[in-house]
Amino acid sequence: MQGQTLAVEGVITLEAGGPDGLAGFYLQSLPGDADRDAATSEGLFVFSDDGSGDVGDHVRVRGLIKEYHGLTEIAARGRLKVCGRAPAPQPIALSFPLPTLEPLEGMRVVFDEAPTVIDTHDLGRYGVVELAADDPVRSRRNPDTMGSPDRILLDDRRLVQNPATLPLPRPGLSADNSLRTGSRLEPVRGVLDYRYDRWRIQPETWPSVLDANERPVAPEPPKAGAVRVAAFNALNFFNGDGEGDGFPTARGADTGHELRRQRQKLVAAIHGLKADIVGLMELENDGSGENSAIAELTRSLGAEWRYIRQPEAGTDAIRVGLIYRHDRAQPAGAAAVLASGVFARYSRAPAAQDFRLRGNEDRIRVVVNHFKSRSCRNARGENRVDDEGCYAPVRERSARELLAWLETLPKPEGLSGALVVGDLNTYVGERPLALLAGGGFQRPTPLTGDGQHTYRFDGVRGVLDYILVDEHLQSRVVDGGVWHINADEPSVLDYNLEFHPPGRADRLYGPGPWRSSDHDPVYLDVRMDRR
Repeated sequence: MQGQTLAVEGVITLEAGGPDGLAGFYLQSLPGDADRDAATSEGLFVFSDDGSGDVGDHVRVRGLIKEYHGLTEIAARGRLKVCGRAPAPQPIALSFPLPTLEPLEGMRVVFDEAPTVIDTHDLGRYGVVELAADDPVRSRRNPDTMGSPDRILLDDRRLVQNPATLPLPRPGLSADNSLRTGSRLEPVRGVLDYRYDRWRIQPETWPSVLDANERPVAPEPPKAGAVRVAAFNALNFFNGDGEGDGFPTARGADTGHELRRQRQKLVAAIHGLKADIVGLMELENDGSGENSAIAELTRSLGAEWRYIRQPEAGTDAIRVGLIYRHDRAQPAGAAAVLASGVFARYSRAPAAQDFRLRGNEDRIRVVVNHFKSRSCRNARGENRVDDEGCYAPVRERSARELLAWLETLPKPEGLSGALVVGDLNTYVGERPLALLAGGGFQRPTPLTGDGQHTYRFDGVRGVLDYILVDEHLQSRVVDGGVWHINADEPSVLDYNLEFHPPGRADRLYGPGPWRSSDHDPVYLDVRMDRR
């Protein structure tokens, strides 16, 4: 019927007009008029600027039938005719995995069970979150799950981008009222809609959060005699020229104001870890001088913090780094860096440094890494197609070359063992992790819990950030964990000022550790005595 002008009657089930709304309303057949064909929908979106109808009105409207980017609608011509009031049709019950949805387009639906929020990436920009039956975990495979029958969007009944207020969670998103992925909502009721190539629910009322996946408390300090080592991807900490200018940078903060917001969150996160030694990823590769990014971040942490001056860090825009509390830990010997082979072009150059606790002659070696990302940008040939993501052969080669290099490093007296830490861009079960395990570097028990994660992508969670210990330190591990301060938080709560209407960025910003990065930090406590 596309292109025809027709008149239809029905009951208004959801009004979605207004200045920022969907420019219309949803109409569904009167209960007595529904046909018996289960393959055809009884609902329709009416594109109209006539605000004379209300939910529950029986109306007649005439207009042009259209398929607007996949959405079946009628573009109303003239005013609505209100014929009276009518009862709302009963909603169709839905559950995961979802059935074929085309026959239900534009109709009232309700979920039988409480769905789980699995993605909030577009909450700030478009007012939508993604729902599924549970919170999926990714390991070996990295499937494209967009449009899967196991997920659906919950929309906000608006077309405006970057809305001033965000309705979820109730009474609205704020720095202290987050909507964390993994949270469960009460059963959602609304109208099934199709826009911008995705099925979505336009809610009749905003669902309450039943299980909020509460923000975790900070870790307890390490026990006496133990050293705490942490790994943290700092999400492109670039500080311009280090003197307040030099913005925008190649990555990270675009202004000095953004840098201050970013720095404040990172400092809160690192302090909260209560770590003695922290391996950092995604620092600006601008040397180790007083104006460098690592120097600025270290100064911001306080007088008890120092950083390792690396002899070189490769040619990538970002680098790894090591910082430590000099009142607790001391470097022993010089740092070593591998900036050749695969680390000269793809993976960031790893850095190794020995440390000991004050008053203890035993050493541990901390090796910080950041393997090539899984992004397919510029990937060609064997780096393009792999069930472990793009550049999988590069990450596998990185693991091999890292192990070979570690074998060449000196092993001074008192060296108790080594830890490989960092963002390996490798999910559990993939080849690089298996190679490192074969070389003696294993995931310790405190970091191998069921369903653990440090990162979320496309609505699926998984582990990308690791602390691996060699066989000499396995028996000395006393505690550890993942501090879930970032991956589960909406990105709109971060330091960035882009895509915010006036005033919203300040209302949503908090100085705490929440959404200081897109990766969660991991930490491990290792006993330094020889018991």
